[in-house]
Amino acid sequence: MVNNKYENNKGLIKNYAKNGKVQYLSESIGQYLSYLLLVEDEKEFKQQVAVLKKNFLVKQADGTFIQWVATNQTTTNASVDDFRIIAVLKKASEQFQEPAYQILADELEETLISKQLTDGLIVDFYDWELQKKAAVLRLSYIDDQIIKTDSKVNKAKYQKILMESVDSDTPFFKEVYTLEEQTYQLADKKSVNLIDQLMIAIQYVKLTNQTPAQFDQWLKAEWDANGKFFGGYLRTDLTPAVPYESSAVYALATLYFKLVHEEAYAEQLHQVLLKQSPFDKNADYATIHFFDYMWVKTVDVLYKKDLIDK
Repeated sequence: MVNNKYENNKGLIKNYAKNGKVQYLSESIGQYLSYLLLVEDEKEFKQQVAVLKKNFLVKQADGTFIQWVATNQTTTNASVDDFRIIAVLKKASEQFQEPAYQILADELEETLISKQLTDGLIVDFYDWELQKKAAVLRLSYIDDQIIKTDSKVNKAKYQKILMESVDSDTPFFKEVYTLEEQTYQLADKKSVNLIDQLMIAIQYVKLTNQTPAQFDQWLKAEWDANGKFFGGYLRTDLTPAVPYESSAVYALATLYFKLVHEEAYAEQLHQVLLKQSPFDKNADYATIHFFDYMWVKTVDVLYKKDLIDK
């Protein structure tokens, strides 16, 4: 389906399955590489690595960078996408017995660490044209894979930041950490994006080996009461802030409940996941973002193979 709907004639993955006004994101190629490794499609994986090298990598004298979007004007990366790509290249090197993937992963990680590591934390992005890095860390960008494996990264600091990001007035997390002031900011004062909240909750579980009690209680109560999740919620009265649901939310919620060993909730969410539009052969893929499509497909495979939390 990816080849037919989202891939253009150069092998680039579009953010939407349509022509015109599309973007080619490092997010998309990273997600697709992760999926291809999961389903053991070595041939397509190799082709997508070639696409990555040709269209996204920028080689400078001081490092090799990944454009967050493939354009001639792009001069920044996104650490969350870099994390995913680096991790999957390392795994693929072992799984497919291809040393070149490990070499590329090491090159990218060395650049990421040298340019974005600040007091043991990796900030959101780096601008290689201005030679300037971000001053904030979005908690939804955190990825345990690199934090647990790179000795230069301070795991304890990440654990502390996640645990202190819990907002005492609501079940939700504060989304942004400022490194200089060592304070938190809200991405939006009025509402939360449930995709971001679930991503933070997942990293909270993976890095602290604890369950975020307030968020966990609210998530279960919301599901028990309504049998659905919306894409966003108001911080004050916890009511839906948007009228729509999100396939990625159901995928991430399935993943979250598996991680906290709530098997009954995980199974209920997985059943909802199977009814999402990415599983509909007649779906309008021009309206389905590749992010949502890939999360649904990936979590479904992980769930059926019982690979979550392994």
